[in-house]
Amino acid sequence: MRVRHGVWLALVLLAGCATTPESTHNSAAVNTAWTLRQQQLSAVQGFEATGRIAVKGGGLSGSLRWEQDGEHFKLRIAGPFGAGALSVQGTPDEVAIKGKDIDLVTTEPTRVLAERTGWRLPLDSLRWWALGLPAPQHKANITLDAEGRALQITQADWMLRYSDYRSDSVPALPRRIEASQGGWSATLVLETLAIAP
Repeated sequence: MRVRHGVWLALVLLAGCATTPESTHNSAAVNTAWTLRQQQLSAVQGFEATGRIAVKGGGLSGSLRWEQDGEHFKLRIAGPFGAGALSVQGTPDEVAIKGKDIDLVTTEPTRVLAERTGWRLPLDSLRWWALGLPAPQHKANITLDAEGRALQITQADWMLRYSDYRSDSVPALPRRIEASQGGWSATLVLETLAIAP
């Protein structure tokens, strides 16, 4: 576990070196705050979140439950009264997908989800984006606010906008995330987000 933590920290710090923060508030203090956020959040082993997701361009909208433990995750999205529930769990390399018209295990989850459900889920990046960080395996451009938090991340043909952060956590965690790629977009509102130490 300690080795994994060290790898995560190194990857996040490398990602920070590969990013280009851009902001009218991009002072030394802002850059220092951003670096500290990356260091703190890279130590997060996992989290549990609940909320709502609204999708434009294809895919299920509704309530969301998300459990993350290292690379392993479990996502459940369901419409009103549980209609059209979809469960996706595994790792970015292999997932089990279960829903009304789908029940399979695949090593090509991004492609299969897009083809079978309309969802565009970059599974190797989601856990980082949920914490307001760029994924370490891709270069990114970042716009920061006055407190050194991401306002916008552009990465791997995706644009993420962070319009609200939670005030009940240190460091502050995202509450509202808008993600878009081409004609597909989704707005995620995290009603709860509890991180593991």
